[in-house]
Amino acid sequence: AQGAANLIAPLFGGFAATGAIARTATNVRSGGRTPVAGIIHSVVLLAVVLALAPLAHHIPLATLSAIVVMVSVHMGEWHAFKTLGRFSAAYRTVLLSTFFITVVFDLTLAVELGLVMASLFFIHRVSDLTRIEPVPQDNAGIDPRIQVFRLFGSLFFGAANKLESLLVAADTRPAVIVLSLDKVINIDTTGLEILQNLHRTLAKQGASLVLCGLNAQPASLIARSGFATQLGEANIVGSLEAALARASACAAKAGELSPSPLGGASPVP
Repeated sequence: AQGAANLIAPLFGGFAATGAIARTATNVRSGGRTPVAGIIHSVVLLAVVLALAPLAHHIPLATLSAIVVMVSVHMGEWHAFKTLGRFSAAYRTVLLSTFFITVVFDLTLAVELGLVMASLFFIHRVSDLTRIEPVPQDNAGIDPRIQVFRLFGSLFFGAANKLESLLVAADTRPAVIVLSLDKVINIDTTGLEILQNLHRTLAKQGASLVLCGLNAQPASLIARSGFATQLGEANIVGSLEAALARASACAAKAGELSPSPLGGASPVP
């Protein structure tokens, strides 16, 4: 509605405007909770401009300034500053930066900066929650060439380096890598690309990648991207037990394959 009004207003000599936080805060503190408060404010202001403009001209600027100052004081959530010590350094940084940018420059710049800073801190915090842990195998019947890892958190661009380090940190070349994704709530396109790169790297070494325990969003993305077909439907299973059984079959077949001309065995279909 506001956008349509800004498009139409110039046709009648008006100019584009935006919502005023000061008036909104005053309305809320005075008990206004619905759009009716804004309508009444507009009607009263229109009446003053049309009928009482000569009288409003005599209102001292000092009076208007005092009103603006009082509105600003009442808008400030000053109690938030008293509780800053209870919150994280990231929260304090965002709040104080937004506050000082608002005072020194303007509100628009402060909101933009605050959103950017909050987004960066959020990405950093979520990436810290993402981790990869090896899953110990107590079963003596498991082929030692099978390596099992469990991923936690969200596999997105902010945490892609953790999955990239999976092969770099490996001391030996495994025959099969099993990734348990039952604790992964989300995968973005960067995370998907890392999985694809991992699959290609293992394939060049004659090894296989097996995924298990996919939740709804990761499973949907992997299916829609075509990676499920590329990896092989048999290499995407529901449980870790099924993944280990599939990995054992892959490892057994990999041992029977002769080396390819490129120096690695062909991946198990």
